[in-house]
Amino acid sequence: MTYIDGFVIAVPTANRQKFIDHANTGDSVFMELGALRILECWGDDVPEGKQTDFRRAVQATADESVVFSWIEWPDKATRDAAMARMEETMKTDPRMSPEHNPMPFDGARMIFGGFTPVVTMEAASSDSQGDFIWYELLTTDADAAQAFYGKILPWTFADSGQADMDYRIVRAPEHDVAGLMAITPDMAEHGAQPVWLSYLAVDDVDQAVTAITEKGGTVQMPAMDVPMVGRIAMVADPQGAPLYVMKPVSGGKSMAFAYDRPRVGHAAWNELHTADQLGAWAFYGDLFGWVHDGDLDMGPMGQYQFIRRGGMIGAMMKADPAMGPPRWNTYFRVADIDAAKTAVVAAGGQVVQGPDEIPGGDFSMNCIDPQGAAFGLVGGRSS
Repeated sequence: MTYIDGFVIAVPTANRQKFIDHANTGDSVFMELGALRILECWGDDVPEGKQTDFRRAVQATADESVVFSWIEWPDKATRDAAMARMEETMKTDPRMSPEHNPMPFDGARMIFGGFTPVVTMEAASSDSQGDFIWYELLTTDADAAQAFYGKILPWTFADSGQADMDYRIVRAPEHDVAGLMAITPDMAEHGAQPVWLSYLAVDDVDQAVTAITEKGGTVQMPAMDVPMVGRIAMVADPQGAPLYVMKPVSGGKSMAFAYDRPRVGHAAWNELHTADQLGAWAFYGDLFGWVHDGDLDMGPMGQYQFIRRGGMIGAMMKADPAMGPPRWNTYFRVADIDAAKTAVVAAGGQVVQGPDEIPGGDFSMNCIDPQGAAFGLVGGRSS
């Protein structure tokens, strides 16, 4: 388990650069002694408290700034060994010598201590099995679909560079979020209809396909490698909802689904319409570790069952046969739900439900684009 040394000091504001130079010099010694990471943080929003605060803790004067710092060690043993060597190091290493690298602050007012972490949370830096990592629109008219969605969402479109197909990358203001492609004649012959599809990350596509079929799912498109993208397979869950599983080439973290905070233009919610909620939980829970976290009673429509994977990522609900077969419904975030409704209708789409207020104060609505693909929008109201 890691171990943390924490420090709070008061530094004359005029000595900011001197402090940075001092820290860059001295902290390198701790790194050589085994530290994993060091953060030196200059206070820029340090409010006064009613009883105590950072400034009073170090008796900071009006012309001083508070610095909050910590050293992360791999374990306490490494830290203790480093501190045991520090007395000798201060005598022999000029980086730790008060004469060669003087402290640009009053060390007597420093407060410090060692801490054992008891709760640790960290944002993922790479995708893991069960993450929503991409979305894809299959449509009968790629140009018309691009024109439609470009009027609803703050999206731009770019060619993917694949020579053998017209595959377009959908870009939100912050990140790439989806792909758009026309249904090919061969796909149409096999019954393909306009639809939004979700991609789930897996550790191994072939193993995932095997597990999916063993649990009653089916293979819609065998596993294949997409150069410079990754390995993918199109499958359907036991109730018939289609989706992709994918092992990306990139080791980074996809932001297509905005799991961390609301991001306009990104996917904001993943909703499964299924004929068998209990069976869907057994399938997705076993494969991806999703947890059922509460219900919302929807009356005749049954229970709206929330999906947690770290944070809330979506929900499962009973499929309405009038809305088509089981499927995943993706909600994209807009800046203003009412403006989006107006834009959907003006661009030739349909609003089939909403806007309806949802927990948290946002509003959601369900729509169908001019080519027949169903999708959702979520956002606030400007007035």
